[in-house]
Amino acid sequence: MSSSSWWYGILLFPLVILTSLTSYFASRAFFATAQSPDSTIGMDVVWFILQMLSFWTGILVAVVVFICLLADLRTLSGDRTWSPSNVWGLAGVVHLGGAIFTELLFISVPALSYYLY
Repeated sequence: MSSSSWWYGILLFPLVILTSLTSYFASRAFFATAQSPDSTIGMDVVWFILQMLSFWTGILVAVVVFICLLADLRTLSGDRTWSPSNVWGLAGVVHLGGAIFTELLFISVPALSYYLY
């Protein structure tokens, strides 16, 4: 077992999927309620706040995952049992981009799952 405990921060990567989906559905609901004359007063504001909160939470979690991934790579660089390549840092960059462009999560989630495995 390695002495690195940075991998605990990498375990947060599925939260970006949750926040991206929440942001997507909240933005759809915002535009639906903003165009509907029968919507409850203030619901468009609630949907907008939920969308922005979930979006920025996803960005923050993706940054934490990226920093923990880089710190884990640096810590494990001299390990005898497994010394991962610095190319794994690209998975963190793609995951950070996946917080904005959800299609990139199809690449980063399997890569980070494999890295943790």
